[in-house]
Amino acid sequence: MLYLQPDEVAMNEKTFNRLFNAFLLTGMVICVTIACILNLQKPDARVALTILSAVGAIMGVISVVLSANGNILTFVFGLVDVLIYSYTLLDQNVPMTLGLHVLYFLPMEFIGFYQWRRRGATSKKAVQARRLPARGWLNVAALFVAVYAAILFIAWLIARYQGNIVWAKMAFDSAVTTANIVALVLMAMAYLDQWYLWTLVNITSIVLWIIVLSSGEGSSYTVVQLIKYSFYLLNGLNAIRIWLKLSEKEAVLQE
Repeated sequence: MLYLQPDEVAMNEKTFNRLFNAFLLTGMVICVTIACILNLQKPDARVALTILSAVGAIMGVISVVLSANGNILTFVFGLVDVLIYSYTLLDQNVPMTLGLHVLYFLPMEFIGFYQWRRRGATSKKAVQARRLPARGWLNVAALFVAVYAAILFIAWLIARYQGNIVWAKMAFDSAVTTANIVALVLMAMAYLDQWYLWTLVNITSIVLWIIVLSSGEGSSYTVVQLIKYSFYLLNGLNAIRIWLKLSEKEAVLQE
């Protein structure tokens, strides 16, 4: 029987991660490029804003791949993504989502960078990941319920003002938004468990775009979104594998 030495296993894993990351980056960049080209072909297309949005999306793609590998530069590319997306939200007059990005996602990029630096992360060294204890999961559950209740209440107020209350839609949207918010907290604190929530977000997003596509309301852009979140799901599953090993190293160091 052929046994691999530890150095050979580590080398094979590095090679796999490089090839897998290249596959994800290439695939997602192609999706973003297709979406950009499709939008530019519209009669009322705004060239500068469309290209800027595409650049922001690519920054986001790079950010999630770096995050999966525990690289602190994820917050640098994430910051650029949030700034560009916030500008597009401002231009499109979407105040609630704009407020979420400016007041929450933007400062969390700086908080995450600071926290990861404290846990030994550099551009060449992965963050010292950790896992939530049982009591930690109770705190996360309580946080999720509290945030979900607040988001659902806000969604209800907006729907009531618009005169279009659809509880199923509000409940689904509020759950996805809450998962994003809580997952980002866990990400900033370098917890492996964030990836379980990101996986939930990606799966629900895939289901959402499949429903849109099957309803006949979809377009070529819808297909691009479906493919994009499929790549995000693959990235998240690979991240669970990587962060399990990173958190194991941290557990050994604490013993």
